[in-house]
Amino acid sequence: MTGRVQNHRSVAAAAGAFLGAAGAATAALAGAALWTVPLIGFTIAVLTWGTHTAVSHLDGASPEAQEPPPAPGESWSARGAAPSAEPPLGGHRPLPADTRPWLTRASAASAKLDRHRRDATDPTLAQALANASENIRSAVDQLRARAAAVGVIDATTAGTDREALRRDEHRLKKEATAAAPGPVREAKLASARAVAERRDSLTRLADLRDHMTATLETTALRLEAAAERGSMLVSLRAADEAGTRPLDLTALGDELEAVQAGLDRLDEITRLLHDEGTTQ
Repeated sequence: MTGRVQNHRSVAAAAGAFLGAAGAATAALAGAALWTVPLIGFTIAVLTWGTHTAVSHLDGASPEAQEPPPAPGESWSARGAAPSAEPPLGGHRPLPADTRPWLTRASAASAKLDRHRRDATDPTLAQALANASENIRSAVDQLRARAAAVGVIDATTAGTDREALRRDEHRLKKEATAAAPGPVREAKLASARAVAERRDSLTRLADLRDHMTATLETTALRLEAAAERGSMLVSLRAADEAGTRPLDLTALGDELEAVQAGLDRLDEITRLLHDEGTTQ
């Protein structure tokens, strides 16, 4: 910062000296009295220096004011600014580890079918593969969203031991039985019911998670099968360059329908998950 201030002062002094000398020369040529010529030049120089310094101060000569914004893709920490402790808005929850391999395989199947689409020279086949590729890309996005829902279940149930809840329920019921009829017994029974409802809810969430991950796996495998059908069709057309045999697109269509059926099941599970969340 000191270097920048000194630079601004040097510029102001140079500008003041130049304009002061120019003003004095102009006054002399205009016939001003000799004793006033130096005074005029000095006055112009001081005013120029003061004005330049004030403007530089108002514009913000500090490094913070003149530091350009970070370039696209450049982090604030790279510029010396402290990184924010808050997570970025819209950040995604990490996907559960047991869903990642299926998402990877589904993405690979989508990329494979898209390559077949680009390689196809038969117009009918190219169009069929284009439609299939679009559907599969959408399916991969939906699978990723469902995997994120599995992550929400994991976050909801994390740190909760259903077996410990079962023991608490048993203890509370036993204490209620041992207590005399009255408010203490009623409180113990109410606590036991609350623990039982919580345990049952966690059990239903665990079952929904298992169902969702299994369906996600099945759908990813169907995506791979659809990509293989595309490979077969491209190979058959390459072997029949003349195109004398019509291509049977039924198998590809069947696999795409199976993929859609898997997505529909995932939607249904998601609705059940939503209902479970609203009843808690």
